[in-house]
Amino acid sequence: MIRKIGEPLEIAKEKEIMLLINGRPHYLMCTPNMLKELAIGFAVSEGIAKKVEDLKVEIDEDIVVLDTNSKSAEIKYHTSGCIGVRSRFEGKIESKIRFKVDELRSYLNLLEVEEYKKTRGYHIAIVVEKNRFFRAHDVGRHNAVDKAIGLALLNKANLQESFLVVSGRISLGIAMKCANAGIPLIVSKAAIFDSAIDFCERTGLSAVSFATNIAIGNAVE
Repeated sequence: MIRKIGEPLEIAKEKEIMLLINGRPHYLMCTPNMLKELAIGFAVSEGIAKKVEDLKVEIDEDIVVLDTNSKSAEIKYHTSGCIGVRSRFEGKIESKIRFKVDELRSYLNLLEVEEYKKTRGYHIAIVVEKNRFFRAHDVGRHNAVDKAIGLALLNKANLQESFLVVSGRISLGIAMKCANAGIPLIVSKAAIFDSAIDFCERTGLSAVSFATNIAIGNAVE
């Protein structure tokens, strides 16, 4: 029996889907919207593919079929956060964009969306490119990032001249997704983990955590 202990909020949506990658099934708990964007963003942020043109996505209710010719898709999968691969990023990131901290702080307003206010159950992720942005929500912070990246790519955004704003914590997995997608800067109102700081210092990824009150990298003036 469900009892009210106050004025109840709407319930955030979570559902299991099958993500079938090159014929291999993986099961993912997510908010069941923007599934094409989720699949494309996942493939790029996990280093399976470099661009949308490398991918073919078909959706049949709760089954998302993702096909790619990329050899890196043969990496063995494991569950980490929401779902992930043992992806690696060994390159260096050179940022062509520069921002002041106060300017980046102003973009946190984009995280205040109705979906969160009504449920208090969603993570928000936003890819910002010059005068436009691409926003997504999901019960999983990794999923939200993948959806935002997929949406940006479908709209032909230049990720190398964009930055990512997230409502959740910056973990190693989130930082690595950013780097694999070619996004040089990640901004969060939440905390950053020591593993993500080490990754930023090694790769050149820039990050700002307003909860931890630190900025890393040359994208931040």
